[in-house]
Amino acid sequence: MNYQINDIIEGTIINIRPFGAIMIFDDESLGLLHISEIANTFIRNIHRYLKIGKTYQVKIIDIESDGFLKVSMSKISEEEKALFRNSQVKRSPVDPKYIDFTALKEKLPEWINLAQEEMKHDQSK
Repeated sequence: MNYQINDIIEGTIINIRPFGAIMIFDDESLGLLHISEIANTFIRNIHRYLKIGKTYQVKIIDIESDGFLKVSMSKISEEEKALFRNSQVKRSPVDPKYIDFTALKEKLPEWINLAQEEMKHDQSK
């Protein structure tokens, strides 16, 4: 596909890192949804906003020379969201080979420890 800056497209999250998420699009192009482009608010935990394997609407804000897309959720207006929903968009599933759970595996022990500490703190009250 020939994408252009300001196009609104759908992409699926294939990897989440502390700085943002890697997405794949219908033509198998890849892109970055930086954490600052998810919402117009401070995001402490990116996993509360995004899920691996879920599809999101994003706006293209930059296209690198190699075709890598930089995208934004926060820059899509309500009017643009409505227009996109009403257009004829074909959704296609993401090939499981592109889904990477490494970030979750790396963070899981830390999250378990945090949850246990919170439970201890709550019980001591």
